[in-house]
Amino acid sequence: MRWLFAIGLGVPLLLGAVLASGAAVSWLTGSDYRAPEHLVAGRIGEFEVDSPKYFEDERIWIVRLTSGEILALSDHGLGSGCPVPWRPRHEFTGKQGWFVDACSGTAYDLFGRCFSQECRGALLGRFAVDMTGDEVIVRLRDVVSPVSADPQAKPVNP
Repeated sequence: MRWLFAIGLGVPLLLGAVLASGAAVSWLTGSDYRAPEHLVAGRIGEFEVDSPKYFEDERIWIVRLTSGEILALSDHGLGSGCPVPWRPRHEFTGKQGWFVDACSGTAYDLFGRCFSQECRGALLGRFAVDMTGDEVIVRLRDVVSPVSADPQAKPVNP
């Protein structure tokens, strides 16, 4: 009976001591990890017009608009924080090609502007984009102040 008591008490105490020492070592040594500041997304020719390209690790969409503008849009839906996958065949308000919030179904155009009633005109988060020669570089720590919400704007679709 004593050995059952010793095992029943000893094993959890031993595991707790191992976990505590591991946590202490981790805390004392710290971490040298630093999130990247830039994303070299590729050459401008690698981005088709009106066809968003997804960067999974950074959770951003790069969009090359017909106007020539390059946008880096956050993959976090407004309010929900859920992913907003690109759905080229999704039809909304008689037009095809929308980012659609995976949780709420909210629709955003290629410009990142919301066209669903609950957030009409508001914009997805954006990151600053630089062009170095023909390379597209996204500054991941530089969130761009959004253009003012415009509930009367017309959608930018393919």
